[in-house]
Amino acid sequence: MLFSIINGNEKKKIVLVPHTHPDGDALGSSLALLFYFRKLKHDVDLISPTEYSEFFKWLPGSEEILIFSEETQFFVKKRLKIPIIFFFIDFNNLSRIKILQKFFTASKAKKILIDHHPSPFYFDFMFSDPTVAATSILVFRLISNMKNLDKIDKNIATCLYVGLMTDTGFFRFPSVTSETHFIAGKLIEKGIDIEKIYNHLQERYSENKLKLLSKALKKLKVIEKYRTAYTSIKASDINSYPYKQGDTEGIISYGLCIKNIVFSVLFFEEKEKSPIRISFRSRGDFDVNIFSRKHFGGGGHKNAAGGLLEKSLSESIDYFLSIIPNYHKNLIFSI
Repeated sequence: MLFSIINGNEKKKIVLVPHTHPDGDALGSSLALLFYFRKLKHDVDLISPTEYSEFFKWLPGSEEILIFSEETQFFVKKRLKIPIIFFFIDFNNLSRIKILQKFFTASKAKKILIDHHPSPFYFDFMFSDPTVAATSILVFRLISNMKNLDKIDKNIATCLYVGLMTDTGFFRFPSVTSETHFIAGKLIEKGIDIEKIYNHLQERYSENKLKLLSKALKKLKVIEKYRTAYTSIKASDINSYPYKQGDTEGIISYGLCIKNIVFSVLFFEEKEKSPIRISFRSRGDFDVNIFSRKHFGGGGHKNAAGGLLEKSLSESIDYFLSIIPNYHKNLIFSI
């Protein structure tokens, strides 16, 4: 049924929507679908609920992303009234798209989910598999199942490869399987520039990003008995220089570089008195998706998740420290 909707001869109006603050997998998957659906002669828009990291503005097609903001909201909402199909990419709950949630909930357009996070909410059609390493894999499967692998060109392959690289930690996370590498191989066959992609993602840090990293590392705390490390970034840290979306990318991973640490946490106050965004990363068996859902109203994957607290930065850290002793055994015996 899903394939017949997309693959029919009738030209359709499609809107692609990644989650708030879209990462490499959300953007890569969405841009790949933008190129693919246009090859099928559909009329396609890609609308991001928020700005995204400078890290990804080199991606093919990124200049066509419509970003919802005070300046663009009239135009974006006008475009949103036209479509007969919405695709929601790399998230499984409309609460992940903030201010646009009410609009999508009220819309009678078909709603299709393409995502790899557990426990999805209801959509009209769901192309979902929480066992795969990235949503980009599901996009590749979708194109493959439609017998259209020949339509994957260098641009589509580049976008999907970025999704694979970023959501697998450059192919090092436990979620990586032989299928992940098989798909990566097929994308490489399309002529993508692996060195260029890697350089864009990993070796082009701005001076300000490194300064922010320095501040975060100076505040890094280690709780050895719980095999946990945490740090924080407050509004005053980022107000001292021109902060850009994405400058916090990768900071949380440094906690897991410490010997015997299996749980790393980053508390982020983007603006004074704004909700605190919390990122969780883990190694081994400690499930941060469950941890985040239970205590921080968030979610994600077993080893990577996020949440939000309507508290001050210090209150958020104190709350975290008050509950972490309850997970002593889980953390000590995590493999």
